[in-house]
Amino acid sequence: MKLVSLVVLVALVALASPAIRAQDHGGHGSHPAEPKPSSAPQTPPDRAWGRAPPGYAEIEISADRQQLIGLKVAEAKLEKLSATIRASAVVQPDETKDAHVHSKLMGWVAKLHANTVGQRVKEGEPLYALYSQELFAAQNEYVRALKSSPELAEAAATRLRLWGVPEDQLRLIQREGPRQNILFRAPRSGTIIEKNLLEGHYVEPDMMLFRITDLSTVWVLAEVYEFEVNRVALGGVAAISVQGVLEPLAAKVDYVYPTLNPETRTVRIRLVATNGQGLLRPGSFATAELPVRAVEGVFVPEEAVIDTGERQVVYEALQNGRFRPILVSVGRRVSGRIEILEGLSAGTQVVVSAQFLVDSESRLRGVSEPGRGHGAH
Repeated sequence: MKLVSLVVLVALVALASPAIRAQDHGGHGSHPAEPKPSSAPQTPPDRAWGRAPPGYAEIEISADRQQLIGLKVAEAKLEKLSATIRASAVVQPDETKDAHVHSKLMGWVAKLHANTVGQRVKEGEPLYALYSQELFAAQNEYVRALKSSPELAEAAATRLRLWGVPEDQLRLIQREGPRQNILFRAPRSGTIIEKNLLEGHYVEPDMMLFRITDLSTVWVLAEVYEFEVNRVALGGVAAISVQGVLEPLAAKVDYVYPTLNPETRTVRIRLVATNGQGLLRPGSFATAELPVRAVEGVFVPEEAVIDTGERQVVYEALQNGRFRPILVSVGRRVSGRIEILEGLSAGTQVVVSAQFLVDSESRLRGVSEPGRGHGAH
């Protein structure tokens, strides 16, 4: 009998186990399901332009207290503003008025006529006299051809011209015969800014003997950030400031280079400046104020906008000393003013002084009286 009772008890336990497990699972299922992480992007915060942002509230400030804290207001205006971009720059010679002087022959400098860097020369003025064995031999060939064959003489003269022998030296050779030293002249008028030879030096074609540039106009190369470059007004007049010169100098915005500097993320812009007094020296650092195209929109003074990093807020001055926080979207900054893209219309009076005190009180009121904040308007 005891054995039968034990068997029945084991059977009952076995039958009850699935029910217990089911009940156990059912108990877990009765708890709220845990949230699953969502792959969808978070909804951005509400941008209800023109309304009070969450946590802010309209406040009232008496006239006496406004005067005490120095509160001032200004009008949001529809304006068309001209602006400038400030950029670092460097003065360079005008490449179209720059000449490198090389000898096309090997030889020795017999006499130097242009002796110093900074010396001004005119086109055709003597620079140096060269003795070259190859050149002397070519002169002899030319003189012999003059006596025997006009065709050979012309070919020999062409060879001398290709070597840079001036026409006046050719005439001397025709009249007087081969010359030991041939005089070479300045290819253009300008200032010698580099000189790499002395009397007696041996020269070769790959040596730059002189660099002559006309400094009556110079280039000022400005570096402008890529996000600003499309705003620059080509053909406009920029203001150039250099150390040691009291007044800014004018320069024309001439050209925007087609490439971007990958390290500085800037684009080079070429300015052309008249330099009659020589105040702009190649190699000098400068600051350029570049004109940009005029912009039109609703603008307020920059100090009217409180930027928290997450939002931009202005305070509208209402009647009876009341001030309302307004969430705005801002755009360009021009000459101390900032463009309002959304949230504010022209003619609105906004706080421009003591605005941080107003902001603090509005946020305190928004915390203590949440119903007066975003949802109250």
